[in-house]
Parts: sequence; structure tokens; C-alpha cells
Amino acid sequence: MTTRSPRLASKAEFRKMAPQILDPEGKAKTWVTRGGNFAVVVSEVEPGAVLERADNPEEYMVLLPPTGVSATIEAGGQKIEAGSDSLTIVPPGPSRIVATSKGLIARIFSKASEDIMAAAWNADVYADGAPELAPPDLWPAPYDGFKLRHYPLAQYAKPDGDRIQPRVFRSTNMLVNIFVHYKTRRDTTQLSPHWHDDFEQASLTLDGTWIHHMRYNWGPDLSKWIPDDHGEMGTPSVIIIPATVVHTSRDLGDGESSLYDIFCPPRLDFARKKGFVINEDEYPLPDAPADDKVKTGGALLSWQKPG
Repeated sequence: MTTRSPRLASKAEFRKMAPQILDPEGKAKTWVTRGGNFAVVVSEVEPGAVLERADNPEEYMVLLPPTGVSATIEAGGQKIEAGSDSLTIVPPGPSRIVATSKGLIARIFSKASEDIMAAAWNADVYADGAPELAPPDLWPAPYDGFKLRHYPLAQYAKPDGDRIQPRVFRSTNMLVNIFVHYKTRRDTTQLSPHWHDDFEQASLTLDGTWIHHMRYNWGPDLSKWIPDDHGEMGTPSVIIIPATVVHTSRDLGDGESSLYDIFCPPRLDFARKKGFVINEDEYPLPDAPADDKVKTGGALLSWQKPG
């Protein structure tokens, strides 16, 4: 682990802060939180709200939570009706999302969407360009070309399965782990503290109350040490967990809770685990030596546990 002093985590509880983008017609409020290589964009929409990109340079992802929200998504000459509890990967170029019901719509953009990155409330945090992060190099184009890719998520959940059910998808520029909603709380004797050497993790939570436990690495200067962070976060919210910060998350209270972990570029260690990425047959892996070492962080990292 490096001894470099890490940047602080960015935390956003959307309903406690002003939105960064307001729809002139009053049908959408949008919050933008960025990391070094990506941005998480959450919009609170009314029916008829339009979220449009004139010419987005790379793929982006659209998440509709399982709370009744739905939308029409158009791109690349295609049009789909996206229901609640779904993921859609949108191809480069112009695209249009029209909300057909009230709720939250989450989008994830790569660093290439410069206007989105500049609109983030925490844009100044990354004025140095985040030199500690691996570059956001694009992975190979999908086998069948760029197009709308839509995944209703309920079909990938196991009924009466384990509490922790990861559902991992990737594109050319990012990877998401969409956990099946939690109905019981995490066992505090089975947490999974770990860190990532050269990439950040965004944890988006739309339901429940969460603690993202974080421990910042100690450098040689005692005056720059940062206390451990065990602060509670309401939802909807997102946290950008910096590289090298030891972290693990757990939910609190009653009812359902949700967690979406986001990485950009995609994680090669996840992508190489055969059968772990649900849409792995749609995207080639990048060329890399067979003995290439993949940085996954600390020894306590688990494939089956949330970050």
C-alpha cells in the first residue's frame, strides 16, 4: 500500500443538497458526483422529463431501481421501453431518455463526458487530474457492435438465495455490481474490509441507511493522518471511495436496502473470473499477457461480498 496521503471521500446525500442541473420545465432535478474517471448522475424525475445527450462520446449506463420508475430510451436508431429494476447500456452518440413515471433515474458516465464532469459539485476535488488512478483506457468494442443493451434485473436474482447476491455487468468503459436488494442486515462478524491500489469505487445507495466504514492509510506525517470514518448516510446517496482507502459497507435499520458498486475502467480481476460478469459474452477482454498481475488491493477482498 502506498504511503501517499489519499484524497478524501466525496459523499453526497442528494435530498440534503441542491441539485446541479434543473430542468427548465421543472420535471427533473439532477445531482452530479464525480470520481477521477467517472461520474454518477442521479435525477429525480416526473413523467415527461427528458434526459438527453446530443453526442455522448462513449457508452454510458442507465439504472432504473425497482420502485416503479420507467422510461423510454432511444439511441442508435433503436427504441426500448425500460421498466423498473433494469440496467441499460447506451451506445456512443445521441441518446434520449423520457421518463414515463415518477421516480429516480441513475446514469453513469465516463470521464470522456467532459460537460458532466465539469458540472459535478465536487469537480474541484479532481483538479489535479487524479494521478494515482489507472488510466481509463477503453476496452474492445462489443462483438456485435454498439447498440442499446437492456437487462431486466429480476431474472438474475435467485429466490431465497444468499443475502449477498452480486449481479455484475460491464461495457467498454465501466463495470457495475448491482446487488439484489437486501431484506436483512449484514452480519457484523462477516464484513470484508479491503482496498484498491489504483482505482476508486463509487457506492450508490437508493434505499435504506448505510455506513461506509473507511480507514485512511497513515503516511509519515502525523499531522496529516485522517480519522477513521464510520458516519451514517441516508438515501438516495453516493460515496466515492478513494484508492488505497480501506473500506467495507453495511446497512442499518429495517426494511429493504440497495447497493450499486461502480468502477471505471472495468475491473480486470472481475472480468477474468469466468461466469462472474453476466454479459461477458457480449464484450471481448482486452489483450493482456496470461501472467499479467491484476491489482485487487488487500487480501480480504471477496468476490461474493459487497465493497
